[in-house]
Amino acid sequence: MVWDGSFESWRQLGAFSQPAGFLLTADGTLEARWQGAIPEETVLEQIASLG
Repeated sequence: MVWDGSFESWRQLGAFSQPAGFLLTADGTLEARWQGAIPEETVLEQIASLG
């Protein structure tokens, strides 16, 4: 969870509403993005695929 009163992180990540979710690798690479309900099963599958 991130609080950014300036909303700069929202702009950089392409978020335009809540909820929003982002899957980032350890080096900060954006692997996936979700707007609205965040699909738990999909998130877990994508994390598993990263190894």
